[in-house]
Amino acid sequence: MTNESRLAHPFSLSELIDVSNLHIGLPMWFMSGWRGQLLGKKTTTADALSEYSRVFSTVEGNTTFYGLPTEQRLNAWLSMVSEDFRFCFKLPREISHAQNLLRAAAKAVELDIFLQRLDGRLGVLMIQLPASFSPSRIRELAELIDYLRARTSAAIAVEVRHPDFFRKDDNERMLLRLLADQGADRVIFDSRGLMADDSTDDAVLEAQGKKPKLPVHPIATAGNPVVRFIGHSDWQKNEKYLLQWQQKIVQWCKEGKQCWFFVHTASNQDAPEFACWIMDIWGTKHKSWPGQVDPDPVDDLFSSL
Repeated sequence: MTNESRLAHPFSLSELIDVSNLHIGLPMWFMSGWRGQLLGKKTTTADALSEYSRVFSTVEGNTTFYGLPTEQRLNAWLSMVSEDFRFCFKLPREISHAQNLLRAAAKAVELDIFLQRLDGRLGVLMIQLPASFSPSRIRELAELIDYLRARTSAAIAVEVRHPDFFRKDDNERMLLRLLADQGADRVIFDSRGLMADDSTDDAVLEAQGKKPKLPVHPIATAGNPVVRFIGHSDWQKNEKYLLQWQQKIVQWCKEGKQCWFFVHTASNQDAPEFACWIMDIWGTKHKSWPGQVDPDPVDDLFSSL
């Protein structure tokens, strides 16, 4: 996956796999700039999830990284989506970035309520560890996954950012063995497109300074591999990476895995368009956007008076 090769002949995923095993989503369900496109012109943060879920079957849900919702708000979210929509929330950073992972999780009383209420609606619970989390703390990670396993039946995936987990040596093999033994997957963050971008756009430069620049090791250690893809601002320059991912997704789906692919751009303002462009490249269908549905002819008539 780290080479520059590309497929000579692109092909349609829908011809080769059951695309219901491929879940494509965005990092959030609302940005004000999505109004009139993905979302209706008057959509607010309160009702955006309902419209978003008519187009995408999952969401990365970065919101929980900064804090868990109240039970009332979580119930509202659940009421807005269909039974087959899946949230892929991140563990709060007060846990994943704590000095002692297990101790922090045990103190978070609201976490148990959160996981219980989401039972059956949580696609993947993601643990995003900081770059300071080194292989010397691997036992802590094992303890945390054990703790979470006792509280949710959802799949678990871990994103590591310390460089020592990417050297294809004993440290990386130790991580992969742990995840495989625990039935957990590795979150794969692919920023190759972003990092190859020579644009002087402020959003691109800011993202390049903030996002991790690490090798892409597309290894699935369990049944729910997660890819977080942030692309080049010139979408055509992402094709070689996306066609590589197309091959890998076919392999994983044929092995019976559920694949989760989350689409980012530097500012995420154009993430919905980019996601649909990717689906076109892969030959998968995407649904009409609520913000682009033709207006009611009666409303249109009166608006012109």
